[in-house]
Amino acid sequence: MTAQLSSACIAHARRVVADAASSVGPVAKANILPADAYVSPDFWAFEKQAIFGRAWLCLAHANEVPEPGDHLYLDMAGEPLVLVRDETGTVRVLSAICQHRGHPLAGGVAEDRRQARCSNARRLVCPYHNWSYGLNGKLVGAPAMRETTPLSELREKISLPEVRSEIFHGLVFINFDKDAAPLAPSLRRVDAELKTYGIDQLVPGHIWQQHNLGWNWKLHHENALEPYHTDYVHKGYHDAVPASKTEFCPFEPGDGQVMRMTGFAERDGDLFEVEGTRRLPGLGGLTNEQSSRVMFVSFMPTAVAVFQPSFVTITFLNPTSAGTLDSRRVNLYTKEAIASPHFAQLRDEQFTYMKTIILQDQVTQTALQQAYHSRYTPRGTLSHLEAALPQLNQWSLERYTRALDELGRA
Repeated sequence: MTAQLSSACIAHARRVVADAASSVGPVAKANILPADAYVSPDFWAFEKQAIFGRAWLCLAHANEVPEPGDHLYLDMAGEPLVLVRDETGTVRVLSAICQHRGHPLAGGVAEDRRQARCSNARRLVCPYHNWSYGLNGKLVGAPAMRETTPLSELREKISLPEVRSEIFHGLVFINFDKDAAPLAPSLRRVDAELKTYGIDQLVPGHIWQQHNLGWNWKLHHENALEPYHTDYVHKGYHDAVPASKTEFCPFEPGDGQVMRMTGFAERDGDLFEVEGTRRLPGLGGLTNEQSSRVMFVSFMPTAVAVFQPSFVTITFLNPTSAGTLDSRRVNLYTKEAIASPHFAQLRDEQFTYMKTIILQDQVTQTALQQAYHSRYTPRGTLSHLEAALPQLNQWSLERYTRALDELGRA
């Protein structure tokens, strides 16, 4: 980290983190993070190392590559990756950087290979010089190389680097830090909830990608986990889950998620259902309590999930700068729902309703990000309906502090 961050950048990070100490604790006393935590390029450079270079990052759902040979090109905080399911059915994450001259396996060609849904092939081929790799990352072919290095020798020493990964209830997490602690213990609180949801068996039924959204990644989590705004920004659209029925879950040091539950205003409610339409088969095995509410989960720092009885939606975040990010929203359904003859119609109706809420949020998030450049940006006085914000801040501050301590020892 010391080789990649300037002394000025590190000094700036220390000032911001010290100022952020008041952003944790009881919601009645906590405030928001300093504005520079959202807008400063120097602080973003620090975050890329302190968080995105070390934390477990929720990247995708394993069923986005359901069959052997399926592969999906993705980016994460500037790192090109490919999610693959190999011939044995194993899901793995590989670097999407060709080990010949460093050309990306996706991009740089007339037809960009980074698509919302997976492709299927036995080989991953670089478009620059046609070097090819197996689904396990091993080099397979390298044309016109025999005059300098025999292919057999190249095959012995060259492969696409594999990124450390774990699958948690069907969700694929990666970590660029080979020494990081295992993922699962940090998610024990949400693990207890997800045992009845069967997330690993759900199937992507709709995927929506957006690029160059104009706000900081932390604002996305804050907006998703606080219901304070929903009665105002989403008036008439979010009434099925009123803010007054929200309960915030405990958060302890080391937790990898922040959670809240919001009950339905009426029995058998649904956040995104168009009133009066028929209903798709929902998730089976839920408890009565789970069937009566929506669960919002931030898998910090790269995913926000909404679990409800009808289906699950997960937004995977790819921060690209201090004030921009890409998103990939995946709606997961039961196999029975997708097999329904009415699936396409009802899925589209759900998404149309959902999109209205999403776009309302995007207006406020973009405005908030722009306003954080103001010299008059406040540190905020929080409502009890924003109790998740200090928890989100604590998650970040644990990692900021750890990184700065290590820099101090370097």
